[in-house]
Amino acid sequence: MNRISFLNKSYPVRELFLDSISLEVTISTSDLNDALMNKDGSYVSESARIIDEEIFFFVERNEIELNDIELIKILEEAI
Repeated sequence: MNRISFLNKSYPVRELFLDSISLEVTISTSDLNDALMNKDGSYVSESARIIDEEIFFFVERNEIELNDIELIKILEEAI
């Protein structure tokens, strides 16, 4: 599993291919999403905006470690 660093903290990221949209996507955890955003929904910085635009979807910390089939099912149900 790859990781991305933001504000001196490391977050897991995964790449998965979604057949339903014929696209490889990058996902990470909601912890990263929380770190990228202010309480009012704005980005904490320009680098936060750039990172957010690279992430297709955020899942819970325990879900990022699921196998590909289970994780793809969660993503496809959400989109």
